[in-house]
Amino acid sequence: MTKMGVRPSRIVDPKKKKVLLDKRFAALCKKAKDLTILCDIEIGIFFFTPGDQNIFAWPSLTQATDRMKNYLASSHKQRQIKMVRHEDFLQSILNAKEGKINQLEQMIEKKEMEDNFNQLVEARKRFDELEVREIRALINLFVVKRTQLDERAKQLNENEIDSNDYNNGEENDGHI
Repeated sequence: MTKMGVRPSRIVDPKKKKVLLDKRFAALCKKAKDLTILCDIEIGIFFFTPGDQNIFAWPSLTQATDRMKNYLASSHKQRQIKMVRHEDFLQSILNAKEGKINQLEQMIEKKEMEDNFNQLVEARKRFDELEVREIRALINLFVVKRTQLDERAKQLNENEIDSNDYNNGEENDGHI
């Protein structure tokens, strides 16, 4: 069974308020405890209800007060270093995801163009069936392939010259 979203509304009955507050506070404290263990951080929670003298604190009033005092005693620069703005954190995640998406798009486009090239070579596809974007990408692919072929030809020529120099430098006595 799925949970249905419940719209928050003001609770008038004080007993229901108290029950809900206790339940939510317990859940919040459990999350805070998990965070302190998993992330090795210090957390202190204070909350109170307006018009009431009771202040609720976690893990205890003295520990939460000490943690708050330690935080406020640190310099402003140290506090800024420790604090991460939510927007900056989300922006860094977004930038990383956009970079990954761009990388994948380039890889997909390269694979598509190589597939189009192979289809053209094997006569499975005609040149007039291609879109303008595909033709431009194929031209870029041809340029890349041509430079690769030129580099390979240059390497082969260098290897051929080196092997000729090696053979010319030795006397051939009829043995291989």
